[in-house]
Amino acid sequence: MFLLKCQLFILTAILGLYSIAFSQSNKENDVTLENLLKVKISTAAKYEQTTSEAPASVTIITAEEIERHGYRTLEEAFQSVRGFYTSYDRNYGYLGVRGFSRPTDYNNRVLVLINGQTINEPVYQSVDIGTELPINMDIIERIEIVRGPGSALYGTSAMFAVVNIITKNTDTFEGLRLSAENGSHARYEGNASFGKEFSNGAEFIISGQWADIDGQNLYFKEYDDPSTNNGLAENLDWDKYYRVFAALNYHNFKFQAIGSSRKKGIPTGAYEMAFNADAANTQDDHVIIQLSFDRKVSPDKNIMLRGYFDHYHYDGVYPYEDFDEGGKPYIYNSLESDNANRVGGELQFRWDLHSNNRLTVGTEYQNSLRADYRAWDEWETYFDGDFPYQTLAFYAQEELQATKNLSFTAGIRWDKYSNIGSRATPRGAIVYNPLKSATLKLLYGEAFRSPSIYEVNYEDPVFGWKANLGLKSEKIRTSELIWEQRLSDALFGAVSVYNYKMNNLIDPAIDPSDSLVQYQNIGKVNAYGLEFEFKARLKIGLQGYANYAFQRAEETASKQKLSNSPSHLAKIGLSYPVMKHFYAAAELQYESERITVYDTKTDAFLLTNLKISSKLLFNHIKSSLLIRNLFDVAYETPGGFEHLQPAFRQNGRNFDFKLEYKL
Repeated sequence: MFLLKCQLFILTAILGLYSIAFSQSNKENDVTLENLLKVKISTAAKYEQTTSEAPASVTIITAEEIERHGYRTLEEAFQSVRGFYTSYDRNYGYLGVRGFSRPTDYNNRVLVLINGQTINEPVYQSVDIGTELPINMDIIERIEIVRGPGSALYGTSAMFAVVNIITKNTDTFEGLRLSAENGSHARYEGNASFGKEFSNGAEFIISGQWADIDGQNLYFKEYDDPSTNNGLAENLDWDKYYRVFAALNYHNFKFQAIGSSRKKGIPTGAYEMAFNADAANTQDDHVIIQLSFDRKVSPDKNIMLRGYFDHYHYDGVYPYEDFDEGGKPYIYNSLESDNANRVGGELQFRWDLHSNNRLTVGTEYQNSLRADYRAWDEWETYFDGDFPYQTLAFYAQEELQATKNLSFTAGIRWDKYSNIGSRATPRGAIVYNPLKSATLKLLYGEAFRSPSIYEVNYEDPVFGWKANLGLKSEKIRTSELIWEQRLSDALFGAVSVYNYKMNNLIDPAIDPSDSLVQYQNIGKVNAYGLEFEFKARLKIGLQGYANYAFQRAEETASKQKLSNSPSHLAKIGLSYPVMKHFYAAAELQYESERITVYDTKTDAFLLTNLKISSKLLFNHIKSSLLIRNLFDVAYETPGGFEHLQPAFRQNGRNFDFKLEYKL
């Protein structure tokens, strides 16, 4: 009760400061908020526009917010976003959007980009949001989050959101920066970054990051037996990773290279593994190289051309217990691996047909030269297959500014897959400004997710799996109405109502004819929701956000609420300069209960995060102290069918101290 009162006190204080924000109004405040609202984004339409102009529901997380609140991963940043929530099974982080997150889907219904380049890999269509994210958060200028279907521009997986990570350039990042971190669970991390603009106009940035985390010993009551170490997983929560990012920009040319490797212990006994076995781990390696050319060839015409190479590698080691001929138990390792090599390119032409009419057309080609998956042990190979495929797409979008305060957007994309056929996806939007300070958006869009190589082809009669070569693409249709309002010189608000319907939902199911498991198109989903959001920025340095989401996602036929789908999400964050050289930032995050795959329920929870950080001291030094889950709340998030545990307890109170040197 004491902890709840403390958190409610902080909540009251934050709401009080928001009332101050609402009452503040002066010319200098207007400049601060104006800068935020006029940030140009390119994700919603593949060309730059402000968030009010964009035909979509958009949230931007800035570099300043990342630093002030201490987001160390994309997963932590998502926890502040309206309608977004996360899960963590002590190996991978999972993202839920607007009430939808299927067990162990590896985030394959959200598309994530780095400077416009897709990082979803071709075998599982997975994307990394935790420590396996292939880029250092310190090098990010902003995160553009565009909710709703994005397939009309981006193709597969862009069902619930398109997230574009925009990295810094030398305008905001120049010189040498070194940092070191130490935190709970024996966390050690080092960072080194360098940026320079040359006299010929070329810009170069390089960043490297390394981390070693011992983790913690974890207790699981489901394994509380002497034969399974009384439910205690010891020295298996470790996490080791490194990341390298480099970018070179010269006039109209941009080059970027990304490389990362992350190896993580598995403490949970997933997939019926031998519990508390030392060898259990997964490793994810990712390398992406992209070169792009973007030029205005005339006052009303622009051309963009890009090409890329993408390599992804995954290894998994899963120990199992067996018995020799004498009945003596021993441990053997079951192994799995996948490799994917993909090359591709995109050509886009943008033509301003008239001062109020813009046409964007483009074509995109992807060739997955290698997309293999292998599972084996020391005696036999369970599965071994390579399934290369190609994709050709064409898209077109037209924006018509019918009047000064009314615009229409319509677009369509056609994707042709060499292995599963073709799909066309449309979108449409009306953006109306009834007042100078207000914007009304009416949005409709469709999207799809092609079944992954793994879902279509994986088979293993020994463990009871079979392929489904007839698997169809998932489809979603979303309608949304958004009102965005400048409430004062210091406060901006938005409200959104939406509905989406999904068909051909892909989930594992048992075939009654042979009792084998396969991925099938077995589900339909209907969902609706209501979202509120406020953002404040004051001259005195006070910054903050508050958002709330009600969401109801249910299986269409039974009307039953989906698993892993909280009905209520509420979040408040505030940062404020204290004393002369420091900032204090606090966040409160509330989530209602979720249903697990075993039909149990997690408890609702309220978390508090706190960060104290310095401004630049002595022109060279910054320091910060981050405390997450300040009041040590015990809370859980659901797992998947591969776990014996319905849900996993998340980290209690933990801290991270960071020291940065800037030259």
